[in-house]
Amino acid sequence: PPESAEVIPELVLVPLLAFDAKGNRLGYGAGFYDRTLALLRGRPGYTTLAVGVAYAAQQVERVPCDETDQKLDWVVTEAGATRFNAA
Repeated sequence: PPESAEVIPELVLVPLLAFDAKGNRLGYGAGFYDRTLALLRGRPGYTTLAVGVAYAAQQVERVPCDETDQKLDWVVTEAGATRFNAA
C-alpha cells in the first residue's frame, strides 16, 4: 500500500552473461540492473552490494564497459566467491 515504508535493499543478486577480474559484468543489454544499482548506490547513508551469480566458465579476460556500467562487489560461482576492490 502507498503508506508502506520504503524498502531499500542492502544486497542485489545480479544475473550476467560474463564478468572479468575487475568486477565488470556483461548483462543482457537493457541496462535495468545498472540503472537500479546507480540509483541505490547514489542514496546518502545507504550501501548496496551487487553480487553477481554465475558459473566460473563465464569469466572472461575483459568485459567492455563505459561510465554507466555498475561494477560488481562480489561474484559467486560454483568455484567460490570473489570480492572485487571497490572503486
